[in-house]
Amino acid sequence: MLLAAALAVGALVGFIAGLTGIGGGVLMVPFLYVLYDRLGIAPAVATPVAHATSLAVIVPVAVRALIKYQGSGAVQWRAALPMALAGALAAAVVAPLVTHVPANALRLGFGVFLVVIALDLLMLRGATVEHVPEARRRHLVGAALIGLPVGALSATLGIGGGVPASAGMHYLLKLPFRVIAATSLAVVLFAAVAGSVSYLFTPSELAGSRWVVGHVDLEHGLPLAVGAVLAAPLGVSVNRRAPVATLRRVFGGLLLLTGVLLIIQNT
Repeated sequence: MLLAAALAVGALVGFIAGLTGIGGGVLMVPFLYVLYDRLGIAPAVATPVAHATSLAVIVPVAVRALIKYQGSGAVQWRAALPMALAGALAAAVVAPLVTHVPANALRLGFGVFLVVIALDLLMLRGATVEHVPEARRRHLVGAALIGLPVGALSATLGIGGGVPASAGMHYLLKLPFRVIAATSLAVVLFAAVAGSVSYLFTPSELAGSRWVVGHVDLEHGLPLAVGAVLAAPLGVSVNRRAPVATLRRVFGGLLLLTGVLLIIQNT
């Protein structure tokens, strides 16, 4: 039953990652919270493990979706690379420090983060800008500055950083939506690799048992990854063929519900 649930959640994660450029941690982390609670693992131990496992799963998902995007010209590397490098640095520095933050505070912060994301998605109006602005020096500096909070949020909350990266690209770099998803995945990949590697070398109380390496839970992460990798190309296909405004709003409603529930449970 748990295997089927993990595969299903993973499939939804992969579809959303390919469609929107969001790594999928906003779905995986709450799922893992519930899973570890049912397994009787203390929140203080389970929370950083859930975040680390989510980051590790995001890596192959981002790779698979980027392979599908290959040749479309959607990845704006001049924006993605400075953002990704700054994000990777921030994620690597922050990840080892997260294990010392109280579990309830992390979950409450994650709930607030989900609500903010949801409100942004629900109020989002489908921009139709077709021109991709030239990556001038100020755009490169701006991309690097955006990358710092992206990496920090990625490591702190177990997300790929796709949401803040997408918002930064839209509001600050003025990139069109058609290239944001693919470019966001490139940023997500770097941040997730840096954060998950740091977590792999930061021992947890579960390390050495339950297929846990450092803070990464392979036993439950692998089925999530399988489902996500299989579904990611479908999300990419939908992104290239259809408008995403309605789907973003539906997703925003789900995130709003999840975020509110986490806030209620941890206050």
